[in-house]
Amino acid sequence: SWISERFGEQLKEKNELVVYEATLTGQETVSQSAWLIGDVQQVIVPYSFTISFVVDLSRANVSVKSASDTIEVTLPAPEAKYPKLTVDETKMKKYDLLYPLTPERYADIKAQIEKKLTDECANKQEYLDLAWETAVKNMESLFKTVAEQSKDGVTCTISVTQATVIPAASPDQTEVSATPKAS
Repeated sequence: SWISERFGEQLKEKNELVVYEATLTGQETVSQSAWLIGDVQQVIVPYSFTISFVVDLSRANVSVKSASDTIEVTLPAPEAKYPKLTVDETKMKKYDLLYPLTPERYADIKAQIEKKLTDECANKQEYLDLAWETAVKNMESLFKTVAEQSKDGVTCTISVTQATVIPAASPDQTEVSATPKAS
C-alpha cells in the first residue's frame, strides 16, 4: 500500500536515528604505585561523559498485515555509539612524587576512563529501555506524519517490534526473529 511504501522510504532516508543520550558527570581517581614506596602519582580527573544510543534504520523492516490493517515495523535494538569524555582540566588535581604526569600517561588515563564509562553505559538496561521507548515514539510520530500526507485518509495502525538475534548453531550463521516490545 502507499502508506507502507512511503513509510519505508522515510525510514531508509533517515539511516540512523539517535534516540537517547546519556550524560554523566563525576570524577575518577587514578593512582600509580611503585614497589616499596607506595603511591608515586595520584590524579583526580573530574569529567563529563556523553554517549548516544542509536537505531540503525537501514536494518529496519516494514511489512503490511492486511488482515489486521497494520503496518509492522521491525527495528534493531538501540546501540551505544559516539562516546565523548570531556575533562574539566581547571579542576583536575595531580600529586606527583618521583613520577610526573606525562602527556602520554594523561592520554592513557583519559582513554581508560572513557572505555570504562562506555562499557558501563552501553549495557545499562535503564538506558536501553529509554532508548527503545523513544524509538517507538519516533516511529509512531513518523507514521502519523506520513499518514497525514495521504489524500485518501489512513485507517491502518502501526506496530513496532524489536528484532532479536538468536545465537546460531554455527558461528557463521545468524537468525533474526521479531519479538513484540511495544505497539
